[in-house]
Amino acid sequence: MSPTIEALTALDSFFLYLESPKTPMHGGSVGIFEGAPLRDRLGRLPVEAARAEVERRLELVPRLRQRVQFSRLGAPPVWVDDPDFDIANHVLSTVLPSPGTETQLTELCAELMATLLDRERPLWEMWFVDGLDGGRVAVIEKLHHAMADGLAGVELATVLLDLQRHPDLPHQPTKPWLPGPAPSLGAMLAHDVIRRGAAPLHSVAHGLDAMRHPVQTARHAAELGTAVSAVVTPQSIAPSCSLNVPVGEGRQVLFVRQPLDDLKRAEHRFGVTINDLLLTAVAGGLHRLFSARGERVEGRTVQVLVPVGLDHHGDHRLGNKVAAMLVRLPIGTSDPADRLRAVAEAAQRSKQRHQALAAELIVDLLEPWPQPALSAVTQLVHKQPLVNLVVTNVPGPDIPLYAMGARMLEAFPIVPLAGNLSVGVAALSYDGQLTVGLLVDPVACPDAAVLAAGISRSFADLVAATSHRPRRRRIAGAAEESGHTEGARTRVTNVAVPGGGGTP
Repeated sequence: MSPTIEALTALDSFFLYLESPKTPMHGGSVGIFEGAPLRDRLGRLPVEAARAEVERRLELVPRLRQRVQFSRLGAPPVWVDDPDFDIANHVLSTVLPSPGTETQLTELCAELMATLLDRERPLWEMWFVDGLDGGRVAVIEKLHHAMADGLAGVELATVLLDLQRHPDLPHQPTKPWLPGPAPSLGAMLAHDVIRRGAAPLHSVAHGLDAMRHPVQTARHAAELGTAVSAVVTPQSIAPSCSLNVPVGEGRQVLFVRQPLDDLKRAEHRFGVTINDLLLTAVAGGLHRLFSARGERVEGRTVQVLVPVGLDHHGDHRLGNKVAAMLVRLPIGTSDPADRLRAVAEAAQRSKQRHQALAAELIVDLLEPWPQPALSAVTQLVHKQPLVNLVVTNVPGPDIPLYAMGARMLEAFPIVPLAGNLSVGVAALSYDGQLTVGLLVDPVACPDAAVLAAGISRSFADLVAATSHRPRRRRIAGAAEESGHTEGARTRVTNVAVPGGGGTP
């Protein structure tokens, strides 16, 4: 029986081709757990038990046992079962030196984020980190962007973690796992020929569908025209920015926390979304950063890429289902409420122009491209002129999750850096809190702590403005979103790692 061939999509492959020693393309997260339920009677962290717990769930996420197989003749890479899969290569453990501060944890996280994943194995790792102060245990996850986007990563967490401290019916594999056969080179090439040949057939099918539904098609065409015209203009070029410099091998990780209840009050008071509040806090942080650098802030804007995730619900195959919008953030505005209003209006304009639809179309158009051409496109990212930084916001569960009976207290997302983007900002809502993880190149952005502190201060200013500003009318068409946030109690942690480093 011939093996089923599942080729990487153009977007999945794009992230592989974009990767280099200076630009590891794995995202990640840092979860912090109660320590006591994870320890044995001697107080040790039993890594073998953790490996067994993760491995028994892998049947639900087959991709985690698959590696990438490349073709030398131009066919797209494919996912194949790893015949040498060993859970010990993916679930690892280490111990922080005393006193086990959060600063030491972010230092370890930065080192791991700067280290490439082994392409001869499935592209993920999970590090159990003992020794954190207060008896807590951290779990640092690395997951290549070719395997999953942010929403798929949340979907993965719901599989690997539990909704209850002691679930009644833990999943048990129905039978021992055996790797399937890898496709032959001829099969891969034949699959690529069929894939390219199917493109005209899809066009014919879309044409027939358009004839059956002319009104709907006309509406969609109008939206698409608006989207493309909004993206492909001189105004799409990002302003000149000191953040856009070639990325080196070092990494620095910073954490910011913000309670959700405070932001929900601001959300309702100002008639905006949680994502608007996040973008406003980032704009405030950049205001402080550029001011500290002696750069002009009056009348200044930056352009951020805001990923728009598509639905992954119930799809354990992972993958990338994402579009994006370009949003101009006003940096010069000093009043927090005025800045919020300007950000919300800018985000709403991007939605009204259907920019996410245009980004989705561009990704679809890449699908039939030959792999060498797709690889060549990635080189444009190193000097891309459209984006100053990426800000992504992933909605997580609003209830606690558990691992081996231990509650996950909080979690911080990490988005990878690439090309000339020296700063990446990722936010995750989880169990009453919005957590923000910043990943930066410490050489290109040595003052990132100023940015993190500025984001924290901006959240606090927005919360303070909520208590004495009259309620304003919601912006027309603004979408409801969920998120988590915390103001005055915000704590910022950051550590720089000068080079790529090796895993501990």
